Amino acid sequence: MISLKNLLTEQFGGIDSELILATTLVLEAGGEGSNGMLAVAHVIHNRAKENHNGWGTNPVKQVLRKSQFSMWNDYNASSEKWGDVYTRAKARDGQWAYAFPLAKQLHAGTLSGVDPTNGAVFYYNPSTANKDSLGFTKHPDYVQTKTIGQHVFGTLVDKPTDKKKKEKTGKSTLYTIKPGETLGGIANRNNTTVDDIIKKNPGLQPDKIRDGQKIKI
Repeated sequence: MISLKNLLTEQFGGIDSELILATTLVLEAGGEGSNGMLAVAHVIHNRAKENHNGWGTNPVKQVLRKSQFSMWNDYNASSEKWGDVYTRAKARDGQWAYAFPLAKQLHAGTLSGVDPTNGAVFYYNPSTANKDSLGFTKHPDYVQTKTIGQHVFGTLVDKPTDKKKKEKTGKSTLYTIKPGETLGGIANRNNTTVDDIIKKNPGLQPDKIRDGQKIKI
């Protein structure tokens, strides 16, 4: 079984951000046409913009995180069935012609146009994924924002009362992490930053937070 690192080296010559992002858009949503690929691009952009789960503002780092985007998940589990993802994606001429310029914008952080997902940072296909098995859909602040093609998009919304309380006191509060939450989302909803949360919680690792864990915010 090939590792993800070796896969990237073999197929892209290393971390070629634009090619990786274009391949992701085609194999994640090419079947949904330009609207589907644009929607997935905005999800990636939204994640990078909010430093989703503390994974960084580089969209490629968001895409390649384990258990996040299905096409890369299969490389973590059973790569042999996939073959050469870059060749497969580029062979879809019409889809690639749309995806590559979009990937260039995404990589540059200049994704233009109105976000068709209404700020989504999650999406799933109900025909291939059980909603009840997805942590983010169980979160009390989860809101479905749009359905585009076969994909259902959603995000986590702020609780105004919680934000006002924090702004009023200006003090740290003890917060219990709920199923499906990310550090970036927690920071955004509580009017703070991932860096500030980490400073208040020495030793906290953004990619290893767990349900029920208590942190200071």
